[in-house]
Amino acid sequence: MQPNPNAFLRIVFGMMALWAFLIFPATSFSQHESTAPRPLQVGVIAASPLYIKTPDGRWEGFSAELWQAVAQYLNVPFEYREFGRLEDLIGALEKQEIDLFPSLPVGDRLESTMDFSQSYLKSGLSIAIPAEGTEYVWLRIFKDIFSEHILKAIGLLVLLSIIAGIVVWLFERRKNDEMFGDGTAGGIGHGIWWAIVTMTTVGYGDKAPKTAGGRIVALVWMLFSIIFVASFTANITTSLTINELKGRVHGFNDLYKAKVGSISQSEGFDFLTKQGIAVIPLEDIHAGLAAVADRKIDAFVLNEQVLTYQVKKDFPGRVQVLPGIYDEYFVSIALPQNSPLRKPINRALLKLMKTENWTELRNRYIQ
Repeated sequence: MQPNPNAFLRIVFGMMALWAFLIFPATSFSQHESTAPRPLQVGVIAASPLYIKTPDGRWEGFSAELWQAVAQYLNVPFEYREFGRLEDLIGALEKQEIDLFPSLPVGDRLESTMDFSQSYLKSGLSIAIPAEGTEYVWLRIFKDIFSEHILKAIGLLVLLSIIAGIVVWLFERRKNDEMFGDGTAGGIGHGIWWAIVTMTTVGYGDKAPKTAGGRIVALVWMLFSIIFVASFTANITTSLTINELKGRVHGFNDLYKAKVGSISQSEGFDFLTKQGIAVIPLEDIHAGLAAVADRKIDAFVLNEQVLTYQVKKDFPGRVQVLPGIYDEYFVSIALPQNSPLRKPINRALLKLMKTENWTELRNRYIQ
């Protein structure tokens, strides 16, 4: 009896199918499973001009659009996860609850708990203080002019003028009656008038001593007046300047004796603490600038670009940013430790920073 070739082929194909099923069981079911990658969780926080949330819920801004360009280059899906406080965002990143945060200063404190990408922005800290209105300044100057210190100086000036006027009248009362006459009271009055006019260098010329004694007194009085008026002017200027600066921040060194605020766990908060400056922790940028505008604190310290943009947008005329940058640092994309995204993101950043889109993005948001 000859073997049936068809039956033999069926046996061979059946054994091959059984072997393939046993060796590759997952393959036979993979077509029913979704292969779409998980969207990356990207942390964001409202901080113009880095992150700007539009009325329809979209995110714009320098760092947000930078990440969008990187994600497009890497061809990875992502979802934004908004946080109200920076410390909550950093905590979520350290716990690997999110995959990245597109903008965080590279600092020693965070280097041990997370990784950072290639830096893409050089920044620093600035100081926001209450803006001085014109009416407020003139009111303070008016009060300073009539302060006890300046009134005492004016009183001394008047007393010396009276003495000089009496002395010159004593010399001129008999030989210069037309200028220093009109009796004792009138003559002394003319003498005091001459002393004040001479001291202030107005020099009307309506009265002048003619006697030798009177001219010697006039010479001494003119020389003395030059020195006295210069000293008096310097004292007034110093007094006004001291009162102008009192209780206000005009530079970094003034922060040591002022009420200073910053966002908790921000670069500004850490830097001020290291410098031995007492810092009041605040939840967000708007709360900090509002506290400055309402004069609840003397200064608010934060990222230069964020402060400048936010003050112009929401607090014009109420808050001003002092010139100068402190504690310069670099901004990078923050990632959980040992993240596999670090190298791909670095390649994307280096490529992006060579394009015209990068220049346009910086010019649009970073002044």
